[in-house]
Amino acid sequence: MKTEFVIIGGGLSGLYTAYLLEQLGKEYILLEGRARFGGRIYTEDKFDMGPSWFWPDMHPRITQLIDDLHLSVFPQHDKGAFLFDKHENKPPLRYESGYAGSPQSMRVAGGMQTVVNGIKAKLTKEQLICNAKVSHVEHNAEKQDSHSIVTADIDGATQTIQTRQVIFAMPLRLLENSITFTPALPIKVQRKFASTATWMAAHAKFFAIYKTPFWRKTGLSGSASSQLGPLAEIHDASTFDGTGALFGFVGVDAHTRRSAGNELIKSLAVKQLVRIYGEQAAQPIDVKLIDWSQESMTATDADKNAPNGHPQYGLRDIQSALAPVYQQAWYFAGTEAAEEHGGYIEGALEAAEAVITRITTE
Repeated sequence: MKTEFVIIGGGLSGLYTAYLLEQLGKEYILLEGRARFGGRIYTEDKFDMGPSWFWPDMHPRITQLIDDLHLSVFPQHDKGAFLFDKHENKPPLRYESGYAGSPQSMRVAGGMQTVVNGIKAKLTKEQLICNAKVSHVEHNAEKQDSHSIVTADIDGATQTIQTRQVIFAMPLRLLENSITFTPALPIKVQRKFASTATWMAAHAKFFAIYKTPFWRKTGLSGSASSQLGPLAEIHDASTFDGTGALFGFVGVDAHTRRSAGNELIKSLAVKQLVRIYGEQAAQPIDVKLIDWSQESMTATDADKNAPNGHPQYGLRDIQSALAPVYQQAWYFAGTEAAEEHGGYIEGALEAAEAVITRITTE
C-alpha cells in the first residue's frame, strides 16, 4: 500500500485528524489496533465507560464539533444533596449544599461514542483500517523520494505501507512502549514519552443501572464520596432517556483490582451503594465494570500507577529535540500532546489541529 499520510490511532484525535485531512483533500490511511474505533471513548448501552463530560465554557472545539454533528446534549445531574460515606455502620453524612459543578459539565445524549460515530460517518470508510497493530516505522531519506515505511499486523498478516508523512495519534507512553523506530527517536524524546502518564489509564469505572434514578426522589444528587470504598467517587450516570444509573471510580489501585477480580469488585460496589443509597440500590438491572489499566491498547505497566493530580501535558519542552523528527515528517497528536487541554476530550481535538497547522505551514 502507498499513501500520502498514515495516521496511527483511531481514537478521537486520530479520527479528527483524518477529518481535517479530508477537508484539505489529502490522501491518508488510518490504522487502529482495536476492533473498534474511539480509543478511550467507549460507550456501552449509552453508558460512557470512558470520558463522558465536557465543559462548553472551557472546551470550544468539542462543543463546536458536537453542534456540527447535530447531537443532543444535556447537563450532568448534580441537583440535590451530596453524601459522604465515612463510617461503615452509620448512614452517610448528607450535605444539602450538593455537588453542583461550576462551570456546568455537560453530556452527550446516547454517549460520547456518538461523537466518534458522527466523525467516522464523514470519512471514507475504505481508508479506515481496524485490527491493525503497528510495530515499526522506518524513515528512508532518499534524495528524490523521502518516505516512511509503516509495518503493521493487519488481521493477522504483516503488511507495509509506504507514506510521505506519519501522524501518531495515540498515548505517548504507549507509543514509546509498543512501536520501534528507524532511526531511533532522540533520547530526550524517548524519555519524555516514557514519562508521560496516559490520562485515566490507571483507573476503573463501575456502573449500576436501574429502571429509574430513584435517589432523586429523596432529594439526592447521586454524587457521593467515600473513605470506605471500593468506589471512591460516585455520580449520577442516568441516560438522556431516563434510565437510572450510578457510576463510580474504583478507589483501589490497579494491582489490587487485578488480584481481587471483577466479580468481587462488582459485588462489593453494589453493597456499598446499598449502604449509601438504601435498599433500592440492591437490585440493579445491570452492572458494568471496565478497568482501563488492563487495556493493553491504552495502558502500559507504568500506567498502572496513577499520577498525583493532573499532569502537565504537551511537547513544548522538547521542541528542539523533536526538530529532526519533524524533518522526517513524523508528527504527534493524541490528547497527551496537547499544550492547553491535555488529557481532556478537548485536548484530542487541540492536538489534531496543532499537527495539521504544522503540516500546512511548513
